Order: sequence, then C-alpha cells, then structure tokens
Amino acid sequence: MEQLIMYWADDGTPAVRPTVPEGLRLATLPELSDGIDQWLDVVQYGLSEGKQDEAFYQSVMIGHAGYNPFYCYLVMDGKQAVATITVIFYPETADGYIHMVACKESHRGRGIGTYMNQLAVYLLKAHGMKTASLTTDDWRIPAIKSYLRAGFRPDLSTEDFRQRWEAINRTIHG
Repeated sequence: MEQLIMYWADDGTPAVRPTVPEGLRLATLPELSDGIDQWLDVVQYGLSEGKQDEAFYQSVMIGHAGYNPFYCYLVMDGKQAVATITVIFYPETADGYIHMVACKESHRGRGIGTYMNQLAVYLLKAHGMKTASLTTDDWRIPAIKSYLRAGFRPDLSTEDFRQRWEAINRTIHG
C-alpha cells in the first residue's frame, strides 16, 4: 500500500530551537564512531524488518537525493541511540523532507517524538524552507499525532488518501 503523505508550510513564526528532553542528548550521525550501526538499531523499530546491514542505510539514506549525514540526528540516552530523524533540504525550491523517523519502543511516551518534530520544524525554518513533506504508514498513529502537533497536514489529493485519513481520524478521535 502506498504511504500516506503529509505537508508542512512555514507559518511565518520565528524558528525556535526546542530543548532536548531531560536526561537525553542530541548527536548527528557523523559524531558517533558507530553512528550507522546505532541508526540501524533504532530504525528496526517500525521502519525496517528487523535490524538491517549497512547496505540498507546506503539504499535509503545515501541513495536519497539531498541527504546530508550532518542532518541525520540521533537522540541519545547515555551512549545508546534511542530515536532518529533526518531532515533534508532542497534550497533551490525552498522545500524540505522529513525522512526515517523512529523511536525505540522502550523510550516511547517520553516526548521524544514531539521533540524530534519540533527540531525538524526549527531546522526547516532556520534553513529558509517554505514547505516540507513526509511519508508515513496508516498504523503509525502515535507518529501521525506528533506530526499533526508539529503542523503537518494530511494530503487529501486522492480518494484513497481521503478514506484512509478518515479512518485515522476515527481512530484518533474515537
């Protein structure tokens, strides 16, 4: 099934850098000697079928136009990565893309997703992006709720998308 699409548009408010949740820190992929392995460990929680190898990283990250590892962030709990988000910028069109967002199950419910999405919006604004998009799956309800709180809106451009978003809204709002 095709992934759902969500869009963000700059609302003109100033870029505000969010605070990392207490007890955690933020690192970029290149800062860590084992960054790719740490990233692979995190993305297996909802974005890949089990822990993958470096070829997976190469295909979904290096193979993605505009990818810069310095904007691939890992939320760290001690020396262990517990979440990731990547922000991709296309300055020529002032458009951004949010890519490969995941959080280990053991750390969900601590505001990490909210923080990562606030970080993404901060970076989009700070880099002059006017719009951005992301893709997600219907079953990722906590992630979708976090994207909505960050200002992303559903793409309702097709009947299939409209029906799927209606189902998600029923799940979210009862």
